[in-house]
Amino acid sequence: MIRRDEKDGWILISQHDHAELSGDIMKYWGNKEFARLDSEVLFAIGEHDNGWKEWDSSPKVNPVSGYPMNFLEMSSSDQSEIWRRCFRRYAADHPYASALIALHFGKLNEKSLNKNSNNGTARALQNEIADFVSGMLKINIPDLDLNSLPKDVQANLRLVQVADIISLTLCHGWLSIGIDDVPVGYNGSTTTLNLKSNDGGNYIITPYPFSQPLINLQVEGHRLGRKRFSGDAELREILAGSQREILHFSIRRE
Repeated sequence: MIRRDEKDGWILISQHDHAELSGDIMKYWGNKEFARLDSEVLFAIGEHDNGWKEWDSSPKVNPVSGYPMNFLEMSSSDQSEIWRRCFRRYAADHPYASALIALHFGKLNEKSLNKNSNNGTARALQNEIADFVSGMLKINIPDLDLNSLPKDVQANLRLVQVADIISLTLCHGWLSIGIDDVPVGYNGSTTTLNLKSNDGGNYIITPYPFSQPLINLQVEGHRLGRKRFSGDAELREILAGSQREILHFSIRRE
């Protein structure tokens, strides 16, 4: 769950809706300077958070703050279960896309290991991801060493991450962000993208990576007043009766 701060509360956006937004964004990726993406990469981007559907249908409260729990506040065991669903759900029909999704969560899981090297849950998931990706791509990737990946896989993994960051920026209404190491194509060249907005809805991005000079996007959320919830049941009841809201965005050239 993404918790977008508003003056009088929040707009809650499901992780899968955020992922679908990232897919909608990247459908426009590519022009004379930036290489277009193939269908498997677009599938990975749009489905990278598919494993959150079950969680977001029954959201939980952060026991410390009493606020709706966002994706950064979850336990390592809950994250591992969700991430595992994300990369295994479409493995039979989309092995390349599923490998990209697994690598995406391998990078996030690596952060958990860096914080706590004795995290057994994170260590087990990292080993599982290495085995999974090796099987999906038919190559050996010891310890998830990204430098051992084919160059196209490295570039496409980074593009999944870039799509995730752009969508998160829009969903949270962040006013500016810089994204480093953005692949321009598949020859190793990269650039830094900069997004800026005055209102958290209309963005300028430089350099411009899209095929159209202006793209319009939207995502659904649910508006809640700011309060401490007594528990999961109260949150789910209020959320079920909450106001549905469509957030509209634009991205254009400078």
